[in-house]
Amino acid sequence: MSNSTQGNTQGKTSFGHVLKYTGLFGSVQGLSMLAGVVRTKVVALFLGPSGLALINLYNTMASLVSQCTNLGVSFSAVKDVAECHAAGDAAATSRSVESVRVWCMITALFGTAVCLMLSPLISWLTFGNHNYTLSIALLSPMVGMLAVTGGEMAILKGLKRLKRVAFVSMLAAVASVVVYIPLYALWGMAAIVPALLLCNLLIMAIHLYYATRVMPWHCPLFSRKALGRGVPFIKLGVAYIVSGAFGQGAEYAMRALLLRDGGMDVVGFYNCGYMLIVSYTSLVFLAVENDYYPRLSAVMHQRTLMNDAVNKQIEVCALLVSPVLVVFVLLMPFVVRLLFSAQFATAVGMSTCAVFYMFFRAFTLPAAYLPLAAGHSRTYMAMELIYDVALTAAVPVAYHYYGLNGTGWALSVMGLLDLLLIHGYYRYKYHYQFRCQAWHIYAVQFALLCGAVYAALELPLAPRCMVGAVVALTSIWLSLRQLNKETGMVAKVMQRLKRGRTE
Repeated sequence: MSNSTQGNTQGKTSFGHVLKYTGLFGSVQGLSMLAGVVRTKVVALFLGPSGLALINLYNTMASLVSQCTNLGVSFSAVKDVAECHAAGDAAATSRSVESVRVWCMITALFGTAVCLMLSPLISWLTFGNHNYTLSIALLSPMVGMLAVTGGEMAILKGLKRLKRVAFVSMLAAVASVVVYIPLYALWGMAAIVPALLLCNLLIMAIHLYYATRVMPWHCPLFSRKALGRGVPFIKLGVAYIVSGAFGQGAEYAMRALLLRDGGMDVVGFYNCGYMLIVSYTSLVFLAVENDYYPRLSAVMHQRTLMNDAVNKQIEVCALLVSPVLVVFVLLMPFVVRLLFSAQFATAVGMSTCAVFYMFFRAFTLPAAYLPLAAGHSRTYMAMELIYDVALTAAVPVAYHYYGLNGTGWALSVMGLLDLLLIHGYYRYKYHYQFRCQAWHIYAVQFALLCGAVYAALELPLAPRCMVGAVVALTSIWLSLRQLNKETGMVAKVMQRLKRGRTE
């Protein structure tokens, strides 16, 4: 086999790997979302709106305390474990895993203690009284469970046991439904705290079982050496937490400004539109953290491999998300009524205008992980802060002058500016080069998305359906053709079908 043929084969294998795990984690997250829908229906059936609200508040409280106290170990540890594993150094990998587990135990105990001590304050800030102090105190171990679960998941990701990560995530989603149904059916509101504790304990046990089968737990509970070795990823994790705080602060500030200018209904419509276009279409990007980030961390100091990893991830994300966005725009009125109600129809226009934000994000997100993979926490925080400040200013101003649809356009414009800023600066700092081999596909997909948005906003129902069908089928065909060109997936499917017939 010639060198060129080998290179093409390796390229196709790598591209196929990216596509495979993007589909794998997207499917798993889809199952998790389906489990979430079932949980919501169960809660609504047995506990009603008040029970659903209380569970959401408790989950938000525990997640917030955990995020503020876990030092970002569940994210930053992936890079450390992945680098040791990629180097083929079993001893270094074992030491890295020991450090992750020791730090997770410390942050778990710390988070539990913080939640326990602050339970009266949390109750007062959340509910305006101290009536829920005991319930929040009883839920404090949930914070520790989240820290341990996150650490074990980080170990599996760093070791590239991605099928096991997907399987564990799927098993945890199903287990949560199994726990909730009988408890809420039997004891109603009184089962909320026990159900949350039991569910998180079960999820933690599942993660521990499968992670320790890969890397057994044989380190002391509080090893000084393990603590010292974990300092570098703790620094990176703190940066990640601070950057997350910037994002949360920006979201809070935007909603507060919209509340002042437009009232509670406007905030509700904005939340609905943002959830539709960002949360549900982000399934395509789930593999970026689970598979891509460990791979990028392992090759960050090899410029050719680094560029290859980023560009392949961008191509897969763009090819997958484009037809999803086109179809989503055209079906948006039906999706809103299915997931919410007819009262939220106002959010359709906002979501439609914001669809370009997710298109640009397909090109931005893979490159945005470069400073994290390089361990440059300050660079990551600076870029996040610039974007968050600009977004916080843009969305309320756009609403003031152009209404709710203006907030969607503001998101799209900020997505484009973020793309230009990240690609421009990282080209200089990391010598990253965006390869436009499939630029004609991207350009046509962007044009098709523009056509879908125009049809959704301007055309009556009958011509909208006709134009939409043509645009959607063309977008799907283009993506499938390019993916088949890179991976030969049609030939593989045909081979499997032939095997099935012969067997």
